[in-house]
Amino acid sequence: MNNLRDIFGSQDERNNIWGSGFLNIDNGKGLHTVHVGTQFPNPESPHGSENGDHPEDEEWEKTNLRYGWGKFKPDCLQVFNTIRWFVFFSCVFSLFQGYLVNGVISAIISTLEKRFELPSSKSGLIVSSNDFIAFFLVLFISFYGGERNKPRLIGIGIITLGIGSFIFSLPHFLAGTYSVSSDLAAFENACYVNGTSTACSTTKSADSVQKYLYVFMLANALHGAGSTPMFTLGTTYIDTNTKAKNTSFYLGLIYAAASIGVAAGYMLGAQTLSIYTDFDKVDPEDLNITPIDPRWVGAWWINFLIVGSVMFLITIPVLGFPKRLPGSKKLLDEREEEAYVSAKTENEDLKEKPGWRDFPSMISALLKNPTFLFLALATCTEGMVVSGIAAFGAKFFQEKFNLPAAFAGLLMGIVTVPGAGGGMFLGGLLVKKLKLKVLGIIRMDLIVATIALIIGCVFFIQCPKVEMAGVTTHYIEKGDFGDNPSNLTSSCNAECHCSSMSYEPVCGTDGLIYFTPCHAGCMNDYKWMDSPMGKFKAYMDCSCVQASFAYQFTMANKTSVAETTTVSVPTPTTLSNHTNGTAMPNAFQGICPTDCKLIWVVVPLLFIGMLMTFTTVSPTQTATLRCVSLKQKTLAIGVQWLFLRLLGTTPGPLILGSIIDSACQVWQDICGETGSCWVYEKTDMGVKMFVWWCLTKSLSVLFYFCAQYFYKPPEKTLSDEEDEKHSINPVEFVDARESVI
Repeated sequence: MNNLRDIFGSQDERNNIWGSGFLNIDNGKGLHTVHVGTQFPNPESPHGSENGDHPEDEEWEKTNLRYGWGKFKPDCLQVFNTIRWFVFFSCVFSLFQGYLVNGVISAIISTLEKRFELPSSKSGLIVSSNDFIAFFLVLFISFYGGERNKPRLIGIGIITLGIGSFIFSLPHFLAGTYSVSSDLAAFENACYVNGTSTACSTTKSADSVQKYLYVFMLANALHGAGSTPMFTLGTTYIDTNTKAKNTSFYLGLIYAAASIGVAAGYMLGAQTLSIYTDFDKVDPEDLNITPIDPRWVGAWWINFLIVGSVMFLITIPVLGFPKRLPGSKKLLDEREEEAYVSAKTENEDLKEKPGWRDFPSMISALLKNPTFLFLALATCTEGMVVSGIAAFGAKFFQEKFNLPAAFAGLLMGIVTVPGAGGGMFLGGLLVKKLKLKVLGIIRMDLIVATIALIIGCVFFIQCPKVEMAGVTTHYIEKGDFGDNPSNLTSSCNAECHCSSMSYEPVCGTDGLIYFTPCHAGCMNDYKWMDSPMGKFKAYMDCSCVQASFAYQFTMANKTSVAETTTVSVPTPTTLSNHTNGTAMPNAFQGICPTDCKLIWVVVPLLFIGMLMTFTTVSPTQTATLRCVSLKQKTLAIGVQWLFLRLLGTTPGPLILGSIIDSACQVWQDICGETGSCWVYEKTDMGVKMFVWWCLTKSLSVLFYFCAQYFYKPPEKTLSDEEDEKHSINPVEFVDARESVI
């Protein structure tokens, strides 16, 4: 050993050559430090240098960082040992995760309400339960997984999501066969003379199918817990195993796949509802029931079995990836440091693994990083916009432009899917092509958010209001209600004892919208008609519509005799004596159509707004990863994700829902208690949504501005020009080496 010391020098001297890769060179003007890389292997290191640019280190990576499972790592599988294949499997996961969690579940909520007798207040817990466990796990997973085998933890998460999918389908097999009510009248909101509503007097047994609500909540909570590792650890795994310019592009691909999955979930999830829920036990033809029957319950559970199986299949290739990919250390060594400079990051030892004792100090360091903090807050406000529009965008189209619910949902899909997928892909592509660094990324987000802010004017655009009987106008005389409270009961429907528990509008041939067929005085006499949007009902005998026509006819043909004659108002009693007394239908299912074309102005504008909003998603995550130190990356994504859920996507729908409800004109009446809103005042709704959009987008602009304003990039000891000017040549290096020895 003494001979080695004599040859190679002391430990400090050897570090100057083997370890640090820096030399002090005298250029005639004084000493300066130059990075020369590791030129020779350290004789005391079994695997050569740690920098990754020595052939021995590359050989070690090829030998020890192989793709496979356990000891089964054949050469034929090493083609998968690249970041592109990891991104591919991440896209597949995101596709099916978005398909199930954000697509299918939203599409089948109304079916679950009918099958398991759930009110909307309880069915909403199913959707929100996705975040229950994830809230508590995200920081733990982010911190614990930062230095562990990320693909292994991601694989465990995928298995958890698959288990949750299977659990979600369990109530179908545990609850028994769906009992179809033989009382069709209970499902038809038509007028029954001298009828009474039994909805409030009906009591349910304690052993109700509502108990399966907790099974659904548990399953969806597992969905959220299983998704957490991929969207936190997976993000940092991609960032540390690829070039910096590619990170945003790859994240954009993954998020775009998730948005496509959401759209597919809405469309394909709805298709399975055309299959009877108990098709494996009962033939629906024997029950004399079809999908257009209001008692129909579709096979909501099929998608969960399919996605659960797919998740177990995806787990296999994901678990095959090593802790880090070959060449990743070289990529990190070559990457330019862009972390915000602070006391914590300047003195950070990157070789030391953080322990749980370091957790509070790392959280404190992140929160003291103003760039990270403002980026996280901007993510919250953008998430608030996205979640709010996703929840109530269809309602905005439906109420402001007098559209059927199905068509409004279709338009929202046209706006959301290309806007979300295209925006996330575009954001990642711009960062890659423009080679933006942290400051450039944040400024791009600032510009994009400002453009989106201007789009808020779309909420002022609306079509002319269509009059609703008992809300904006009187039933028969069609007089303006003014500021008077709504009154859905009139002489033409008083005998029907109509309920306002459900909103099923019909368009009368007199040009008025009626709250339900019952409120229009329509008897249970209808026929089915076809339209581009599907079948709809045409009601034949509607006393209020006929009374309106009779009044209009009398007023139009007023004579001196008619002025002294009392107008006979048809009632359900008189109509019941001559069923099918009219040849043409009196009312049609749905709201009255209009010729307003402004919707085709709003759709492209809102699309641009959503495109701009989603364009900031992957660039913001990329900037977040770059503005923190290497040890803080995974924890930073976890903290940002927690902020997004707590302050963004979770309260977003609640805030916008409350704002929209403040413009309500007619509330649901559930046995004397107020339920959800049925009819809104359009202008008031537009103004309030405009204010909401402008406030949230203004906060985003402010946060992005503060993020770039307070960003402090690391200072370089030598500029790039000086590095080139003072680059060491082989002769100088040999002289320096000999002088050390």
